[in-house]
Amino acid sequence: MIKPKAPLLRLFYVLAICLGISLQAHAGVTSLKKGTAVTLPAFTLLDGSVITRESLKNKPVLLSFWASWCPYCARQNPYIQKLHEQVKDSDMQVITVSIDKEPKAASDYVNKHKYTFKVAKFTPALKAVFGEIKVIPLVYVIDKNSIIQEAVPGEMFEEDVLDMRKYAK
Repeated sequence: MIKPKAPLLRLFYVLAICLGISLQAHAGVTSLKKGTAVTLPAFTLLDGSVITRESLKNKPVLLSFWASWCPYCARQNPYIQKLHEQVKDSDMQVITVSIDKEPKAASDYVNKHKYTFKVAKFTPALKAVFGEIKVIPLVYVIDKNSIIQEAVPGEMFEEDVLDMRKYAK
């Protein structure tokens, strides 16, 4: 390992290492990119009901992965709720997916905040399509032709979440 002597060079070296680690950590955050075709599975909601694959055909879907313990999700979920309220009379479906290990943690969180958006469990079928979720929040917008139009890892600003209305009809 190279150990630069000058403080400025040492700082540069440390920053370069950190940037490399950061890039490696975020490489492969999501293998599903804009323009990728996906086949959505059925979604099992926290209440046990199921959103079938057939019911989502020819509809745009905003899919948001989150967890009850995630502070970034806590800031973004009110925007997801606002979007849900604004598009509920359109063809767009807003479905969120909790990656909490215990469904009760997700249910308690949703009830506490009075969210009305649909909340699904992270199932093996979802993992087969989206892979291991390594960054949350994670938002996908899938158009009516099952093509990913947006893939956004990390927290979004309110205006960016609400801009997703453009996919609703």
